[in-house]
Amino acid sequence: MRYRIYGRTGLRVSTVSMGCNRLGDPGVDPAQWPPIVKRALALGINFFDTSNSYNQGRSEEVLGEVTSGHSEPVYISTKVGVPVMTNDFPNREFSEETIFREVVNSCERLRRRPIDLYMLHSPSVDQLEEMRFEEVASKLKAGGFVRFFGISTLDHASGIWAVNHGADILQIEYNLLDPTAEDELLPVAQRHDVGVMVRVPLARGLLTGKFPAGQPIPPEQQWRRPKGDQLQLRLSRVDQLRFLEREGQTLAQAALRFVLSHPGVHCVIPGARTVPQLEANAAAADGDLTAAELDRIRALHAQWRAEGVW
Repeated sequence: MRYRIYGRTGLRVSTVSMGCNRLGDPGVDPAQWPPIVKRALALGINFFDTSNSYNQGRSEEVLGEVTSGHSEPVYISTKVGVPVMTNDFPNREFSEETIFREVVNSCERLRRRPIDLYMLHSPSVDQLEEMRFEEVASKLKAGGFVRFFGISTLDHASGIWAVNHGADILQIEYNLLDPTAEDELLPVAQRHDVGVMVRVPLARGLLTGKFPAGQPIPPEQQWRRPKGDQLQLRLSRVDQLRFLEREGQTLAQAALRFVLSHPGVHCVIPGARTVPQLEANAAAADGDLTAAELDRIRALHAQWRAEGVW
């Protein structure tokens, strides 16, 4: 495993970390989840991202149960704003009452105070402008609830706003199929030495290569993935990226390595529902894309930009 300093936080985090939105999924034997987190720790992963709304808090509870007994440093980020019991993303809200109530609940489930990294869960620019962002951050830190504060971005504009108003950390979307964070967001974050973690680096599974072009995704696997023409466009572009599959490198590992090749990125947080998925993700940390591969990727991105659609 490789490690990087997470911007101005000074935390040393594993470049391939773990997104925990699937921990505690309903309908699954609860005994399945702790071994995945334990295996991640054994592989050298020391950073986990979750949210208070992931599976009604069960994701935080699993992390708290396993990491509270670990002897080496472990860092956790969690989020606030999406209603915990309903996971009703469209009705997320960021009142101070909600934030200060829920940070206490997250501390209890995670069995830690302060929480290392605390984020608003995908606020819009309008929502950010309606709240006292810097004051809330100061109160959370002064109260000993959190060490560092920021947002999981709704879009690039929300990330730029947060950086310009003092955010320590960002969680952003950036991947082989949509590199537009390179245009403004990542340069701004770099200038301010903001810690950056990347979510959906595998484009919600499209970059695993398991979905064939020309076919729809089965309804049971459709969750938050594109449909129709956009889906087929993306699958056709995945086929253009298959040159990245080679001895010792799957397409998914190449996708993770691409994200980590950007100097403004400190870690990626792919999810994992099984130990084999986790192990395959972690192996991406031990290699790099070649210069020739990066050149071919940049040529494709230039072509796709000219087409004007992602």
